[in-house]
Amino acid sequence: MVVILSSLSLAFPDTYKHSYTIAQFFLGILFLFSGISEFKAKRNHMAIASFIVSFFTFFVFILRLTV
Repeated sequence: MVVILSSLSLAFPDTYKHSYTIAQFFLGILFLFSGISEFKAKRNHMAIASFIVSFFTFFVFILRLTV
């Protein structure tokens, strides 16, 4: 989903103006699920890194929606 939305945003910038924000949301979900699976596999360092990136991505996504 992220690759498709990002490609559309790059190929047709006038038509798909806000698709990169939706792609950012799905990228945050991807990192969140990655952190959960890393945490279940007992790889805590990678899980913490994935959670930090996920929360940062969601923060920027919410910031872009409000501005």
